[in-house]
Amino acid sequence: MLSLLLLTYSPSVWALTVEQRYQDVRGDYLTLLGSPLKQQQRQNWLEVIVGLEEFAASADAGKRRDDARYLLGRAWHGLARASGNSDDARQAQKVYEKLATDFPQSHLSDDALIYAAEIALETFTDQRAAYNYYLRIIAELPPGDMLADAQLRLNRLAAVSAVPAPAVSAAPPAERSASSAPVALTDIRVWSGADYTRVVLDVSGQVSYEPHQLGGKEPRVYVDVFPVALGAGVPQEQRIQNSPVSKIRAGRFDQNKIRIVLDLTAEVDYKAFSLENPQRIVIDVRNSSFAPHQQSAVPLLGLDDSIAHILRDVPTSDTATLHVPQQSGGQGIRLIVVDAGHGGKDPGALGRGKTREKDVTLQMAKRLAAALRRSLGCKVLLTREDDRYLPLKDRTAYANQVGADLFISLHANASTNRNAYGLETYYLNLSKNNQAAEVAARENGTSLEDVSNLEAILFDLMANSKINESSRLAAEIQQALVQHLEPSYAPLKNLGVKQGPFHVLLGATMPSVLVETAFISNHREEKRLNDAGYQKRVADAIVLGVKKYQTALQQVAARH
Repeated sequence: MLSLLLLTYSPSVWALTVEQRYQDVRGDYLTLLGSPLKQQQRQNWLEVIVGLEEFAASADAGKRRDDARYLLGRAWHGLARASGNSDDARQAQKVYEKLATDFPQSHLSDDALIYAAEIALETFTDQRAAYNYYLRIIAELPPGDMLADAQLRLNRLAAVSAVPAPAVSAAPPAERSASSAPVALTDIRVWSGADYTRVVLDVSGQVSYEPHQLGGKEPRVYVDVFPVALGAGVPQEQRIQNSPVSKIRAGRFDQNKIRIVLDLTAEVDYKAFSLENPQRIVIDVRNSSFAPHQQSAVPLLGLDDSIAHILRDVPTSDTATLHVPQQSGGQGIRLIVVDAGHGGKDPGALGRGKTREKDVTLQMAKRLAAALRRSLGCKVLLTREDDRYLPLKDRTAYANQVGADLFISLHANASTNRNAYGLETYYLNLSKNNQAAEVAARENGTSLEDVSNLEAILFDLMANSKINESSRLAAEIQQALVQHLEPSYAPLKNLGVKQGPFHVLLGATMPSVLVETAFISNHREEKRLNDAGYQKRVADAIVLGVKKYQTALQQVAARH
């Protein structure tokens, strides 16, 4: 019996189990690579990524951990190429960098940094970052099969650019130890609105920091971080529009210190604090005074006006605070912006019948706009009227700058469970469950990790009364959808009103909702999404919900 137990729990059996698990997740990745059709759907990439992440994070991954990390980087890299999303490319860079940092002896680390440099050049046209990646292969890693290639690329890059050699020790790998590796500033992430900006400094370990503020003609906030190295790929300058911060600059102050400078457009109040797990420094900046909401002076010249034209012509110095439609004086809801989800190079979710989310959302958005004009007699503008790509932040920026009273974003849901079906309406808030986080990650075009980062940013916005108004609007629309569609489209599941950190709603200064009109991944509901009758009923139901919301506003106004 004892010998049987020893056999059962022998290391060779455990190793075989780990190897089989690795081959399973690797097989999923290779299967995806072999199917160009599957590569078109973001969810397929995310499934592979989650599998690789789970294996790499498991305690018994052992000698296959670096292999899994490498495939994880390749999966993010493949998703970035399929989606054209720079956030996906940045995530691939981070995975590649972490592999080289955590496993410098791995034969895959030099390959990872070569790919990281490729992203730096092709996606971000950042020659300095690429130079640093090549230099790390030469200076920090043991000699490998990519050494000569890295040296050749480094020389070629130096010959065609004015990239100076960074301050990186060229000591032989034998003289370097893991404990001597400096803590690095790995990324600078920014969320910004008209009167609020949050800057997050991601660092690879514990650091000290000193915040300062300067007034005068060129006001700025700057934070010195030490001891820290400037990581490859960290942007040295980021410009920000319609914000109390106009520019963020990062550079080495001395051998021990990096200085982060926030150039300001106005006098601000700020606070800086550190967070752990992961390590980061947060800088919050707010306008010291808030201007009352004013409608944009931009003339609304009709639906043919492009969003780019509106955004370009509105002064970036305009500030915007929360705007709730006012019923006094007979004003009411005068202007609604309807957003057709996805578009252009971002197809959204793909149905089994090859229906693209971006196509059906545009069809429904046009129907909804016409129905709103007809029933409410208000002005309605679309964020897009054709198959074009729009960054998520530009959609709410457009709604803010034309002075919209409501913002409604239309989408089609998707799930790995082909049997999932139903209707749900979201408003902006902290995500309280994994399902909402997964929907937000898909619609945002980001990872679940990015959703968690966004939740931290949203924590400071919880007191904003826009959330209450948005939840009320979402409730009215969801109820109207179910009541209006259920008699004709059974079975129909009411998935309710939910809250989540959706980028397309972030920054809107008016009540705003995101409507998931059906599951495109469900064969029955994919057919509905392509049906003109279903699209019309969805539009009519949303109009009914908006009417009920307007009535509720009128009742509140009558009591005051």
